[in-house]
Amino acid sequence: MKSDPDPLIVHRCMPAAFVGGTVIDTLGRLIGLGRAEFRLPLLIGLFRFAALDAVILNKATSPVMVASALPFRAGTVPFGLIAAHWPIGLNLLAGSLLGAWVGAGERSA
Repeated sequence: MKSDPDPLIVHRCMPAAFVGGTVIDTLGRLIGLGRAEFRLPLLIGLFRFAALDAVILNKATSPVMVASALPFRAGTVPFGLIAAHWPIGLNLLAGSLLGAWVGAGERSA
C-alpha cells in the first residue's frame, strides 16, 4: 500500500507542474497532437510517477482540457457542424469505454 506523499515535496513540485503544463499545452496546441505525448514523459520522468499512475492521471486531466478548449474552438468550428457528426462521436466514445473496460479487466486478472 502506498503512503501519502510528503506535503513539502508536493509543494515544491507545484511550480514545476505549472510550468510543465503550460509548455505541454502550448506545444500540443501548436502541433495539433494530444497532450499525452508530452505529459506522460514528464509525469514519469520528472515527477517519478509509476507508469499506470501517470496514465490514470493523464486520463483524468484529458476531459478537463477538452472541456476548457470547447468555448475557444466554437469560434472556429461551430457546434452545429460538430453535432452533425454525433454518430461518429458516439461510436468513438463507446469503443473507448469498451477498450478501457477490457484493458482494466486484463490488468486485474
